[in-house]
Amino acid sequence: VLDAVLDRRYFGSLPDRRELEALTADLAVATASFEDILDQARIIGKEQMFRIGVRILTETVSAEEAGLAFSNLADVMVERLLALTRRDMAARHGTVAGEQIAVIAMGKLGGREMTAGSDLDLILIYDFEEGAELSSGPRPISVMQYFARTTQRLIAALSSPTPEGILYETDLRLRPSGNKGPVASHIASFIAYHRDSAWTWEKLAMTRARVIAGDSEFRASVERSITEILLDPLAPVQLRADVAAMRRRMLDEIGSE
Repeated sequence: VLDAVLDRRYFGSLPDRRELEALTADLAVATASFEDILDQARIIGKEQMFRIGVRILTETVSAEEAGLAFSNLADVMVERLLALTRRDMAARHGTVAGEQIAVIAMGKLGGREMTAGSDLDLILIYDFEEGAELSSGPRPISVMQYFARTTQRLIAALSSPTPEGILYETDLRLRPSGNKGPVASHIASFIAYHRDSAWTWEKLAMTRARVIAGDSEFRASVERSITEILLDPLAPVQLRADVAAMRRRMLDEIGSE
């Protein structure tokens, strides 16, 4: 990562979205192997994390500016590696009729408050043409299996160790039903869960939900669904009791003097 310090722009402004997209443009090149692209993503990612970290250590950026820079970097990396993952799945198993995907960032990434050690809280949402049952490739698999594997491949692309290390730790526990639920959620199931079954803390967590990657029209649809979920009224008495109970539990488990 020290190579990056030789760039004359290194101690200038923090990398913005446009610069990060330009730096990662080669990750979309179809001629490179899946493994080579993962290595290259890790090289670029670590250089930019180091660049932001140096600015933090020299106290030349605020916590808010650093959080936004770390979050912009993660946004771009997820977007690039989702495209790579979908291309890889299409080569292996074909496509699903009418397939649409969106990735929701939660937690610190969703709130654009990432730090150097933050993991990525992600939820993958999908939709497809009614009646579709199998993917179209030479090795077809069921629709649910297809989107589950897409999610698993994306998480592996972000978090699996390669010769260049790990890019990000990832966490899928904020998806509907947590670890007991499927790794990817159909948009209808996602909406129904948050309207009818979600715990209060899950509704509160949705205030940080932000769609960061996927098909543009579907992304807009998911964003509208999140807004509608957040606008659903909550019973004030139950809300106060649940929030107080959550605060007590947080203090008991991670509180300090």
